[in-house]
Amino acid sequence: MLKPNRLINLNSNGGIPGGLVFILFGLFVVAVLGSFKSVTTHAYAVSPYSIKSGLSGNCLDVQNSGSEASAIVNNSPCNGLSNQDWSVDTIAIKHHSQCLSVNNNATAIGSKVGLSQCNADSPGQVWLADHGGLYNPNAKLCLIDPNAVIGSSLQLGNCDNKPSEQWSSPMLQLNCSSITAQGPRIACYAESDWEIWQSGTIPHINLLNTYTDNASYEEWCADFVSYVYKQAGYPFTAAYAGWDENNANNIQNYNFNVHSTSYIPSPGDVGYFSYSGGHVEIVISGGKQPTFIYGNSAIIDPTTGNGEMEANTILQDGALGGITNYLSPTSSS
Repeated sequence: MLKPNRLINLNSNGGIPGGLVFILFGLFVVAVLGSFKSVTTHAYAVSPYSIKSGLSGNCLDVQNSGSEASAIVNNSPCNGLSNQDWSVDTIAIKHHSQCLSVNNNATAIGSKVGLSQCNADSPGQVWLADHGGLYNPNAKLCLIDPNAVIGSSLQLGNCDNKPSEQWSSPMLQLNCSSITAQGPRIACYAESDWEIWQSGTIPHINLLNTYTDNASYEEWCADFVSYVYKQAGYPFTAAYAGWDENNANNIQNYNFNVHSTSYIPSPGDVGYFSYSGGHVEIVISGGKQPTFIYGNSAIIDPTTGNGEMEANTILQDGALGGITNYLSPTSSS
């Protein structure tokens, strides 16, 4: 099963037992900026908190205390007032009933970020943890405070771990086990894996060997899907290799409902792609332009020499292939 642009070869040095990973996931505390789930499908709301810039020390502020759509978001001295109150509802960052959004779902460096009506079809409202920052998978860019000047509007920039990209806030524990709905629970565990991978708390080679059950060679997209389903409490129990499934084509045989590309996916669904040998990705935010998490060999992880975990909204890769169908889990998946 060759997938030259998406899946990776890895060695088997020092994997960690699955049980230990569950403990680590249960105890691992991530910055609230990394604790985001899907916009409207599985709430993980928290009490209001402030978000402080690592560059200026100022707080994320809604200009003139507005909560209406299209309100401007900038940095201002922290004041403890409601215009600096934010909450998390899955992968969305909310101010009252509005969401922190990349204007017009733009993907260019310098694109402005403000408030807009929360919309599950808007990939500009999806944010994931990235080394202390906020990553928008659609743009493949991070939220930045462009300078330390009070009132500076926020925008997208390169994810380079500079102070302008860092955002501090109270710490929260991501607890996927508290989510009862199947799809959102699956998506939550995929997001947890992303956050831990990005944090570097556990060596990447240990994580990879855990996903692949210490196999000496795996193309790990299918392993990652099966591992996340196991974490969520829905291990594959059909034929083949049980939960440790390393063949993307076989994923389709595990009690899924198969849909065409006209189907509107939901969190926890699996996207099947027609890359050489087949390829699968987990949907973490649904809608007409879904966001996926998966393993990608086209980006080399410098710590292992193998592939990186990837999050994006790509549906077609030209001659390489693209999405051919979606798989939605049944209650017994």
